Amino acid sequence: MINIALIGPRGVGKSKVSRKLSKLTGMPIVSTDMIAIYESGCIPISEIIKKDGGNWKNFRKLESAVLLKISKAQNIIVDCGGGILFDVDEKGNEFFSLEKFTLLKSFSRIIGLSKSKNYLINKIKSDPSRPTLSSIESYENLLDRRLPYYRSSSEYYIDTNDISTEETAAEIVSLLKI
Repeated sequence: MINIALIGPRGVGKSKVSRKLSKLTGMPIVSTDMIAIYESGCIPISEIIKKDGGNWKNFRKLESAVLLKISKAQNIIVDCGGGILFDVDEKGNEFFSLEKFTLLKSFSRIIGLSKSKNYLINKIKSDPSRPTLSSIESYENLLDRRLPYYRSSSEYYIDTNDISTEETAAEIVSLLKI
């Protein structure tokens, strides 16, 4: 068996697809966000970020540590947080993390999920439980910057606009021949 990592922007449905995929394959799900929350004393991500003055740098470091821990697991579905491929420099600027990508790729087959920008923007706007991504830029600008990395980092990239969660999970099983 193999590990499967689902990547994509927040709101794309990685967690829902993970659950359907788990039912189809019998593989357990490991959520990078849930482990990060656990590792920080069960503090919600929004509180972790708020505690750091709105800077995502420490959370991104925590994500790296989480990836390293789960890299030793086998036969799991990794439900990755939307920022798993990114890091933050000393000035608070986000950049693609070749280190995190390389680690994720070393222990899993990476499947990217996509939806239309309008769908994602509307979903995030209406969900107050999600932490603010940036006080400087809009979610749309963040998507514009991140989307090419989700696509180029994926072994398979699935447009989920016109297919159900069940169909998406079945397509992953078919593509990976599991």
